[in-house]
Amino acid sequence: MQAFTTILILLIGCSFAPALAVAAPIVVYAAGDIAECRGKPAEHSNAARTARLVPAGATVLVPGDTAYPYGTAENYESCYGPTWGVHLANTLAVPGNHDYPRGNSDDFRRYFGIGAGERNYYARRLGDWLVIGIDSQLVGDALDREYEWLAATLQDNAQVRCTLAFWHMPAFSSGFEHGPTLKMQRFWALLNDHHAEFVLNGHEHFYEAFDPLDSMGKPAEDGMREFVVGTGGARLYPTWKPYHSSRKRLASHGVLKLELDDGSYGWQFIDTSGRVRDSGEARCRP
Repeated sequence: MQAFTTILILLIGCSFAPALAVAAPIVVYAAGDIAECRGKPAEHSNAARTARLVPAGATVLVPGDTAYPYGTAENYESCYGPTWGVHLANTLAVPGNHDYPRGNSDDFRRYFGIGAGERNYYARRLGDWLVIGIDSQLVGDALDREYEWLAATLQDNAQVRCTLAFWHMPAFSSGFEHGPTLKMQRFWALLNDHHAEFVLNGHEHFYEAFDPLDSMGKPAEDGMREFVVGTGGARLYPTWKPYHSSRKRLASHGVLKLELDDGSYGWQFIDTSGRVRDSGEARCRP
């Protein structure tokens, strides 16, 4: 009887023992090429439909072309603000070509504030992840300086296990409208050489997911992934002949949901009907 009582006390004690804390993954939502209202009320736009897929308070990454036909103060107020603007406080954004009206991105930087950085490119920490925003619209010496900044940033953060980057114009694409962006391929190679996990892009108005690619954009088991998510609300584009390791292509509006965990990540592309059209998971590269 005494032995039974002892076992019972031990079992009761274990049931009230504090559980080991396990950090939940950071959930992030991404889409670019967003606010296109074309004279109709913002609440009836595709941008409103995709914005509703993002829970309140979630972190948002926007890889450019935030408003159409241009990212101006007027279009932010009339179309982006009533839709994706509800997530502004938690948004990190980089500019696309439509965010440079009159050759500058002043309205873009004023609207997104700290979420756009002082120079439209920056590095932030999200939990154990390094998140790097790049301005793919720069040219000449300005683009060279950004590349040098990226190299220094990757070197300074070499101890970080998991890294993602996002910019507007994809290094590689199956798009008929634009296709691969040659000037961004050296940025891709630099990130790949530093074992970054994946890159998010927009510019092409569709969803495309690649299996891992090497520094030249060719299939490689130990390479870096690319996701093109130009699906935030602007009119959709057709795809063209699949490029190398292009695994999935969808002409659908929607968002990419990312779960950034300690040493791994998962993804789901969710369309405006709420369906998961693509998904997967992977470990961070050594």
